[in-house]
Amino acid sequence: MERKNKLVLFLLIVLVMGVAMFSGFGLTLFGGSEVEIVLPTPIPSGSGTGEGPGESGWVEDVRVTPETVQNVIATLARPENYSRTVTVEMAAGEDRTGTYTASVLVDGAWTSVWLDHDAYRSVGEQRTILYLDPETGEGTLYRWYGTGGEVVSWPVERGEDDLAQHIPTYEDVLELDPDSIVDAGFVVRDGVSCVYVEAQVEELGYLERYWVSTENGLLIAAETSKDGVVVLRMSSTEAEVLQTADEERFTLPDGTVLHRQGE
Repeated sequence: MERKNKLVLFLLIVLVMGVAMFSGFGLTLFGGSEVEIVLPTPIPSGSGTGEGPGESGWVEDVRVTPETVQNVIATLARPENYSRTVTVEMAAGEDRTGTYTASVLVDGAWTSVWLDHDAYRSVGEQRTILYLDPETGEGTLYRWYGTGGEVVSWPVERGEDDLAQHIPTYEDVLELDPDSIVDAGFVVRDGVSCVYVEAQVEELGYLERYWVSTENGLLIAAETSKDGVVVLRMSSTEAEVLQTADEERFTLPDGTVLHRQGE
């Protein structure tokens, strides 16, 4: 009888050890070596008007903070080929504003910007073709006014493609003093998932806001205000895949074709 009890006790010990081993290794064995991390569903945070993180739709405070937002933006990549329209409103003094409307085509290393502005009405539309070497970031900018204006050109560096559109560059966001960033997070603006950045530039008295699309890495909106008054506002249409690059957009007034799609 005693021998039988010892056998039962031994079997119970083996059973407990087996359960413990399965608990420690069973999930890894049958479920894979990686654990899937699911981000929480964004929650509503306002009317969706896009006036700031508190009123711009959905907010998701995951990973993006004032301390990490610059690193997050630095990982985003823009599409190589796209077209869109950018609109910039700027304070012109005496309660007046000036408006830029830029039709933008990007085909690889080449950018075409047709810019319409109130100040250019007497001389015609400003037209720019810009090439930037993908490796060096250096290139050439060609500019003229109207359909047959004189072309001027000069060497440029990375970031000039954004400046040609009169919009902030990535460097403006990435070079902000980290201490000046007062708010950051994930938001949805105009139906687009974005990284939001808000910075207080004390020396200029500016409050700067940026919305960068997480879908394509493009800056889709920006605002600069001073003493509660917006002095610059930038917005853009949704970027569309460039199916065919209009050869005219990369042609100088004398007929010289600087770029053809696929070359």
